[in-house]
Amino acid sequence: ALAIVNPVAGKGLGARVARTLAAELADAGLIADIVSTPAPLEAARLASAAVEDGYERVIAVGGDGTANEVANGLVGSDVALGLYPIGSGNDFARALGYPRKRRELAAFLARATPRRIDVGEVNGRIFLNAAGVGIDGHVAERILASSRVVGPTLGYFVGALVSIATYTPRPMRVDVDGTLRSGRHLLAVAANGTHFGSGMHVAPAAKLDDGLLDVVIAGDLGRWASVVALAKLYRGTHVDGRSILGFRARSLVVELDDAQPMEVDGEASRTETLRIRVRPGALMVLA
Repeated sequence: ALAIVNPVAGKGLGARVARTLAAELADAGLIADIVSTPAPLEAARLASAAVEDGYERVIAVGGDGTANEVANGLVGSDVALGLYPIGSGNDFARALGYPRKRRELAAFLARATPRRIDVGEVNGRIFLNAAGVGIDGHVAERILASSRVVGPTLGYFVGALVSIATYTPRPMRVDVDGTLRSGRHLLAVAANGTHFGSGMHVAPAAKLDDGLLDVVIAGDLGRWASVVALAKLYRGTHVDGRSILGFRARSLVVELDDAQPMEVDGEASRTETLRIRVRPGALMVLA
């Protein structure tokens, strides 16, 4: 295996883990080379090189963002993605059944079996958990400061409350498998996994290998209705068939009047158009 370490993950925990990880994995019966990412977006290049170099497994040491980068280098190959989750969200590890305790990870990776799963693709980039636009992108832009103060899980919640107070639904043209809906929307999300935002249960029925994405669309919700929806989101009961709709689909296209915040596996950026599709069985993972 090759372990690709994000040295800044977990407030610098990645750099400390890198020094002892090879021995930890060897004790569990897994021989691994260790490399640290020299800069953002370099993990995809390292993972792609690992495929060419003949590695059988590549382990992403970090959070969902690191897993996303490594997956972008492995997609379409037979090399399996493993996880050593030490980031702020770790939602993809949750979907694959990884243990929450770090001391159990090496043994889990040593006995984990490869399986093929679907991935999403948004504007040409692979995602594992979810991609969306609207208030979730607004939250992703703002969680860093709150997470430093109150920790990652509560940081997402605090970031969401701040966003509810400052964000208003935007005009969107939302096309789900060819069916168009236009109007003001709070968010539009396509989920491959069940969770995002460090434990928010965005798509309770999502399956990683069913060839479909779970799409959630929230309409023109006011602030109080948004607070209620946020509370329900943690329980997975937010889809009500009226103001918040759920679909299972192969594609989602969202067009906006101007660039708005979006998030891809927790990482924030801005766009005027999202073109999302599912790529069935495109990634091998250890689970």
